[in-house]
Amino acid sequence: MKLFNFLSGDRPPLVEQSITDMGVMLTTAGEMFAASTAELLDNEAIPFDIRAKDEEINALEQKVRRAVLEHMAIDPRDELTLSLLILSVVQDAERAGDLAKSISKAAALADAPRMGNHVEALRTIRDRVQALFPKAISAFVEADSAAARAVMEEHDALKNVVKDYLKVLSEADDVSVNLAIVLAVSSRMIGRVSSHLSNIISSVVLPFDQIRRSPTWGDDE
Repeated sequence: MKLFNFLSGDRPPLVEQSITDMGVMLTTAGEMFAASTAELLDNEAIPFDIRAKDEEINALEQKVRRAVLEHMAIDPRDELTLSLLILSVVQDAERAGDLAKSISKAAALADAPRMGNHVEALRTIRDRVQALFPKAISAFVEADSAAARAVMEEHDALKNVVKDYLKVLSEADDVSVNLAIVLAVSSRMIGRVSSHLSNIISSVVLPFDQIRRSPTWGDDE
């Protein structure tokens, strides 16, 4: 059973609120990601307390879990698969915020302003991941299967882009050890943010037992 099938009709109030709260979690994570990667790649100060933003996401995750449990307690036979799906992917939204905070910590390890070709290349990857946030939020909240597939396919492509970036970086002789470490660690985390967005959106198009996997549309075609 797929999340899309459930969300295409009327939503129980607690489920409706949980979907809305997950959208807020992802919006906040997107703001954190934009700010932390701007600090990393553009040497800009983060304009808000990133730890406080992370706590907001954590609080919403707890709220979503409580709402789903309350809904299941009212009638455990009603929307059971949907409830399990929400519980399965809400942590991915929380992890996206955690990773944004960790990118800021990686930037703090740098001993000089970040600049050069390798920074520019990672900025291009960052821009592609940043563009996935509004697409993933819209596709999840609206249960748009076509948009969800596009997000998953973009993530699948980005995995290879990050892999190639790390290979080039590992062979580079025009970057300091410090900068290479900062960029390598950060590129992995940026790629993981894309992965968590893909995990969330997989619930819209894949059966429950296949969520968090690479695009495999099977009999859906």
